[in-house]
Amino acid sequence: LAAELATRRRGPGGEVLLVDADTYGGAVGAVLGLLDEAPGLAAAVRAATAGHLDRVTLAGLTPLVHDGLRILTGISRAARWPEISDAGLEVLWPVCRRLASTTVVDTGFCLEEDEVLSYDTRAPRRNAATLSALAAADVVVVVGAGDPLGLQRLVRGLGELAESKAGAGSRPDRRVVVVNRVRPGAAGPRPAEAVRDALRRYAGVEDVHVLPDDPTVCDAALLAGRSVVEHAPGTPLCRAVTRLADDVLAALTPVGAH
Repeated sequence: LAAELATRRRGPGGEVLLVDADTYGGAVGAVLGLLDEAPGLAAAVRAATAGHLDRVTLAGLTPLVHDGLRILTGISRAARWPEISDAGLEVLWPVCRRLASTTVVDTGFCLEEDEVLSYDTRAPRRNAATLSALAAADVVVVVGAGDPLGLQRLVRGLGELAESKAGAGSRPDRRVVVVNRVRPGAAGPRPAEAVRDALRRYAGVEDVHVLPDDPTVCDAALLAGRSVVEHAPGTPLCRAVTRLADDVLAALTPVGAH
């Protein structure tokens, strides 16, 4: 979904930078057809930690995959997460803002913090990339799956996010909630209505973006190494993603954020 938002956002207003900061199983590069990419995030964090990261250096680590769209690929193996340090990330995000007009960051799912390590600022944190990105974000897009288990996890995750210190993620007015792959087989005969009712009742969320499940379109886009927005314009899924992207942009506009 991060790739879809980044693809939709690119245009005459300036370049968009897509960052894969999921240290559990990032796949943004593969989704866009970059099968042999180097771990750009790790290299950027190393340069930042060494004091060498600037706009030019970051541009060299972020290839243009389409006109107006750069990508900073993630780590190749989850075991490499200790390479992504808090200190490097704190330097990285401001440089991202200087390089691109909009930065879209795909993060991992876990918000857990190690209370012991929080007192040791030099020790790597397992979820540093996610927590750091959330703290720096202007708007947070929270995504859950459109089935009973996915909705349960989403409700729990929204509660954890509200209790966290994760910047915009803890503020309802800076948060956009999305339920993906919504289908009758998993949510009943009126799936969109059922999803909205469940989140209103159990999470107090009134505004929800519902993305319909379309495995045929998604599989074809993945095979082509393109986003759904590019590969299948005019489909119900593409229209739903477009509405989501427009709402995210509207949420960014009041504070001049990106």
